[in-house]
Amino acid sequence: MKLISPVNKQPFQRNIQDKATILVEGLIEKGNKQVTLSAIPLKGGISKTLTTTVENANFSIPFTLTKGYYTLSVSNDSESVSVIVAIGDIFGIKGHSFTEGLGTKFCKDERVIIPASRFEDMTDTTLYQKTGFISMTEFSASTATDYTSVEDHINFAINRGIWGRLGDLLVAQNDCPVAFYNAGFGGSTLEQWTKSARFESFEHSFVNSSKRMPIIKLLNTLKFLVPRTGIRGILSIHGDNDKFITNDPEVIANEYKTIIETARNESNLPNLHFVLASSVTDYQEHLGIIDGTIKAVVEGTNISIGPDIYLYDNSLRLEDKLHLNEKGEQKAAEDFAKVLGSTYLTKAQPFTINNSLNEPTNLVVSSSSTVDEKPITTTQKDSDEATKILLGILAFVLTFTFLKLLIAKIQRSS
Repeated sequence: MKLISPVNKQPFQRNIQDKATILVEGLIEKGNKQVTLSAIPLKGGISKTLTTTVENANFSIPFTLTKGYYTLSVSNDSESVSVIVAIGDIFGIKGHSFTEGLGTKFCKDERVIIPASRFEDMTDTTLYQKTGFISMTEFSASTATDYTSVEDHINFAINRGIWGRLGDLLVAQNDCPVAFYNAGFGGSTLEQWTKSARFESFEHSFVNSSKRMPIIKLLNTLKFLVPRTGIRGILSIHGDNDKFITNDPEVIANEYKTIIETARNESNLPNLHFVLASSVTDYQEHLGIIDGTIKAVVEGTNISIGPDIYLYDNSLRLEDKLHLNEKGEQKAAEDFAKVLGSTYLTKAQPFTINNSLNEPTNLVVSSSSTVDEKPITTTQKDSDEATKILLGILAFVLTFTFLKLLIAKIQRSS
């Protein structure tokens, strides 16, 4: 038996009921066509089994799971195959150098999944299709590049970064897996993101506008990864490189609006939520960057204000007094975790895949399932019949009571 989808350690975005419907696709190579899907919780989740008979050797079966980290097994009378799947939250990352680095060294919980989505050329969509779901434990030098050091790029990705640290905090906070798709571009500005959104060319030493850099990294993530997994929202850090261009809050706000509108329109995710973190050194002299970020949040929809990274002092930064040191990255992770708390989860409506899919009716549920996991057996016809019976009983009781009162009245008058 060959399992085509999901792939190992593939994350799926949970809905507001903490569930996700995944499509299990594969090929039966021998044996009968009665297929059994079994989800065994590794950390969190509810075990579940579904047995159905498929028409062809190629099968495609919807399967709904509660948030958790599972071993998913697919079998018939002759074959069996299994993978790990994660039902939780998925975040996209965009911004300048502060968003670079994965920080996978700091992940203590295996439920944190950071695909190797930092590619040398993210305009090549096949890279997403081939290696889009590599987990932190499978991360390798061949799947990532660094924006500063060619010689030590893999160490940078592992040893630096906010997201691995944030992942551990969110897993503990929400008791479910969390995944990040990193589309950050070190050295980039809001102006460059805006121009690339508008297909405008510009000259730069390493941001190649002819490939629609830098926004193409985010667009590729939304177009080619998210339809296979879903997403909760986008985490953004901008500002430090923009202070050399403008201090006009109107300009900053409009650039954010263009980037967000483009991302939503081209990915067909009109309600995609964004979290905008303000970041600029010597902020007293560049308050327009901060005010512009706030203006974009206030005037936009489905946008939240992120951590105030501009307030981080030099004790949280490297010797360049710009980039964050380990304490600074930990601080940013903690601040993002606060922003992404329960209030955020009520505002950021998740995009989940296969919302319209219905499971087969011959569903077998394991004994550990909750009541809402059990198959519904009462049909609308049954419900209508029950209503008719209740109305008949009610009519009989009312008639009997009326006759009883009438007889009593006649007896009193006689």
